[in-house]
Amino acid sequence: MDYTKLVILDTLICGIAAGGLERSRMMHDVVRGLGGPAEASIFGMSERVPAAHAAMANAEIMNLLDADDTFFTSSHFAAFNVAGALAEAQRLGRSGRDLILGMAVGFDINARLNLASVVLGEAADGSFQWAGVNGMGFAAFGTAASAAAVRGVLSREQLRNMFGLAAWTAPTPVVSKVTTRLDHLSFKYANYPGAALGGMMALALAERGYVGDQECLDGEGFIRAQGSLSTDHELMVEELGQKWWILETCIKYYPSCRYTAGPIDMLRRLMHKEKLAAKDIERIEIRMHPMGYALRIFREPPRSIAADHRAPLNGAFNIPYVMALAALGRTPGPQWYAPENLADPEVWNLASRIVTTEDESARDDVLHAFRETRIRRFRKTPASMKVWAKGQEFTCESEYADGDPWTEATHATWDSVRGKFRNFCSHLLPDSRIDALVEQIRGLERIEDVARELAIP
Repeated sequence: MDYTKLVILDTLICGIAAGGLERSRMMHDVVRGLGGPAEASIFGMSERVPAAHAAMANAEIMNLLDADDTFFTSSHFAAFNVAGALAEAQRLGRSGRDLILGMAVGFDINARLNLASVVLGEAADGSFQWAGVNGMGFAAFGTAASAAAVRGVLSREQLRNMFGLAAWTAPTPVVSKVTTRLDHLSFKYANYPGAALGGMMALALAERGYVGDQECLDGEGFIRAQGSLSTDHELMVEELGQKWWILETCIKYYPSCRYTAGPIDMLRRLMHKEKLAAKDIERIEIRMHPMGYALRIFREPPRSIAADHRAPLNGAFNIPYVMALAALGRTPGPQWYAPENLADPEVWNLASRIVTTEDESARDDVLHAFRETRIRRFRKTPASMKVWAKGQEFTCESEYADGDPWTEATHATWDSVRGKFRNFCSHLLPDSRIDALVEQIRGLERIEDVARELAIP
């Protein structure tokens, strides 16, 4: 339960931090135009809206900064579960225990569908590839499950129909070109609001008697249609109710792609140890994990980022830019994508001295994961880099990044996530309010009515 609550807190932090950003304000306008009863809150909005619309908007807002949890460096989906569970808990006045249950159950369903979807593999030429068609429609299932667990009134048959309906309400995948593009569209790599709304719609339809396709996950149909290279059906149910996959999701401390975390950690530690300033750095060569380097934006990082609503989406994958910000001591959070940072010559001057290449030594680990592990995922994301500074050459290596749950040294704690909260939101909230919300989530099981008692900004 404790780690589930920590992931809930972390996901809420991402929403609070992003609630005032331009793309979030665009979503606010969309939701206001839809109208409806005041049932649940949206980050950055003072008024309440229908629960389904709140889930739709919050799923997107909590993922905007790319600072939400990452499951095996391949997907983010806690945002869907928090969005669905929180919206229903606020609408119905459910307890903190109901919210925790909804989070754990919905996350596990998302995780199992994600693991059953083979989205990483080897190409014919021996290179590594991501699936060319991309979709997160599976998250409609997890959203629906989180909201249904909070609601708690559906029969077994209604739940079966709910999942069958989710296969129909989930958004279709697209040929997103995420592996080859150098800038993102307004949807980063998936239709988050559509998947969340699809899940909430499936729940509402099932409760009112709609009949869904209860065989939707049999065969290759739904998962292959979502862009998977192939399907491993047994992973959907293996150790079901015994193995809780939320315990293996990573917490992120930076508003950037998980593949940037290890290099940022290494650089900050090196600068602290050697007492280096940003001006001392002559050159950095980052040897990236092969699956990260398979994305063109890591091989050919752009030398500028437009200061529009897509800046957080594009900046999150621009490793020279985020490394430069870290080296210059800029506090991680939404401010990384503020106009003054995006246009700062000092940032781009340092970024121009940072280059990437593939860490070929990590290829064997990737091949081992693909060929010899059941889940075809890797817990280690090894990275290394060379830093030239003050006329010296330094070599740094890491296998895990801070926030990885697989080692005691990197496992997230309440204090470390509190620190993230302050980094991301101190310009929005006083420390006293940050501390109060941390303690509320830490004791979430004691809250009797989420709508009345949980003070989410």
